Amino acid sequence: MVKKILFIIDSPETLKPEKDTSLLMMKTSLNLGHQVFFCSFQDISIKKNIPFGDIKLINKFDNTLSFFTEQSLNLNNLDTIFIRKDPPFDKDYLFLTMTLELLKKTKIINNPKTLQSHNEKLSILKFPDIIPPTLVSSNYSEFQSFIKKHRSVVCKPIDEMGGNKIFLINQGDANTKVILEVLSNNFSSLIMLQEFIPDIKRGDKRIIIVNGDPIEYGLLRIPQHKDFRGNLAKGGKAKLSRLTSNDLKIINTLKPYLINNNLNFVGIDVIGNFLTEINVTSPTGLVEIEHLSKKNVSKKIIQALV
Repeated sequence: MVKKILFIIDSPETLKPEKDTSLLMMKTSLNLGHQVFFCSFQDISIKKNIPFGDIKLINKFDNTLSFFTEQSLNLNNLDTIFIRKDPPFDKDYLFLTMTLELLKKTKIINNPKTLQSHNEKLSILKFPDIIPPTLVSSNYSEFQSFIKKHRSVVCKPIDEMGGNKIFLINQGDANTKVILEVLSNNFSSLIMLQEFIPDIKRGDKRIIIVNGDPIEYGLLRIPQHKDFRGNLAKGGKAKLSRLTSNDLKIINTLKPYLINNNLNFVGIDVIGNFLTEINVTSPTGLVEIEHLSKKNVSKKIIQALV
């Protein structure tokens, strides 16, 4: 059955065909015979309490989204909407989810209400048994105590992505205070500190979960050139990985939460034995998984979701 599918994305000019999961999912949806549209959050409005969009119907896919026809459409007339806008989850993102909540019939991935309450870093705190020792604070003395106890810690803001603004601090580092000062906006904003996990040298594993179940392979992102971050955006090397028994334990722990909150398309990050993030806004990694596995993973995902 032909479905009408809308992808809400950032500016098309920012999407890179060689690595962008949104573009791959659009291409796959077209190949399955669906009508595929795209737009940005600025293209959506509310008229008489009904969300409308000035959306683009893709006529031909050439990896640049250049061939399309524009139309204004009541978004209730769509079958499925994928929210694929990147973080941060700012006021524009919030207003987008609130707008989409007005829809009566359209399936939305992921659930707008859940996106409002699910921070991709803070959400792991719901699962204390499977995460590394973690502190969320803006207090310098608490930072000092945590660093003294764990000696090597990773510090990061709670609203960034792609390895941005992540620091490794070892006890005694001369720049400790200034790093924490900058990250926490002069100790006025919450940031996250986690005990450093030495297993990062083997990779930060991205696992895609669809309707509560993982796809067959995980994607190891291995740090390069003495960088401790495995993010591909920071130069990490991609390697395919089978799921381990510990990975499956983590997934089974998360599954009821994901299903109950209609988080249908999720990318979790696992380092060693620990869960470090639950990504729900625009999970990535599919392009690399397909390239390395030589399998059409995205086809199964689209068929499961729409």
